[in-house]
Amino acid sequence: MDTGIDENFIKYSISIRTVVSTVQKNYGLSPDLAKQLRQEFVNQLSISKNGLANHQETTPVKNINQPEEYLDPLYIVTPTYRRPEQIAELTRLSHTLMLVKNVNWLVIEDAKDATPQVTSLLKRTGLNFTHLVAPMPDQYKQKKGAKPRGVSNRNRGLQWVRANATKGILYFADDDNTYDIALFDEIRKTKRVSMFPVGLCTKYGLSSPIVKDGKFQGFYDGWIAGRRFPVDMAGFAVNIKFLLERPKATMPYKAGFEEDGFLRSLAPFEPKEIELLADNCTKILTWHTQTKKNEHSAPLDMTRYGSTNLVKLKQQIV
Repeated sequence: MDTGIDENFIKYSISIRTVVSTVQKNYGLSPDLAKQLRQEFVNQLSISKNGLANHQETTPVKNINQPEEYLDPLYIVTPTYRRPEQIAELTRLSHTLMLVKNVNWLVIEDAKDATPQVTSLLKRTGLNFTHLVAPMPDQYKQKKGAKPRGVSNRNRGLQWVRANATKGILYFADDDNTYDIALFDEIRKTKRVSMFPVGLCTKYGLSSPIVKDGKFQGFYDGWIAGRRFPVDMAGFAVNIKFLLERPKATMPYKAGFEEDGFLRSLAPFEPKEIELLADNCTKILTWHTQTKKNEHSAPLDMTRYGSTNLVKLKQQIV
């Protein structure tokens, strides 16, 4: 039997999936529309090949990795604010996310207007991104002491996810942390709420669920403070469907209790119900790193350097 037609069909089917996935990523096709478009192309290809009219897109293909469109999407919410390190840290995180399939990156600035340098960076990454602003309410800005930083950003992200997502995984990824790309494969396993260790947290050097004989025993964290969920922001992920079933889930404007307040708002949900990832919480796949703060750069002497390359370079520094 001549198998040339079958081999060509498989080759063209793979090409169709690749092309439609690219269009979906760049132009925002819905998952359902993308699936219909792929199937219609394959059906038309089948009709043009004698004897293959009933061939379906789901024909098994050996040694082919799972296509990106069949992976649950990851909604990565990154709060950020204008500072000298902002572009450097967003660049580092963006290059991590470029290695991850089916990512929707929500970058949300604590500002009234989007920073042009951030917008330019996001466009250059080629990632599927949404750039939003969500300034901290004045009442909290003027408050003395610790401020609930990033809360307005993350709540804006939750609002966007509820309006635009139907499935997938939500993860809060601060721009000053460091992430092993294996983390993103792990969090796709989340059915409700998953947790995993975070390195370099407080004087303990670690924040993690405590696991004994494969079972959750409690939390190890340098600051418990009566929190039911004493975890780091980078140490948990939430399934979108689980989130959507809890429309009132939100993050409180309470410094130090943001994670605990959000996880409490997912009730009914108890600590014993968490899903333990990273090999039963034995691997550190995310690190709470913090970049040294820098002074704002001095203005450029335009009389001396106005006609040099330094003008364009300065425009890239926030």
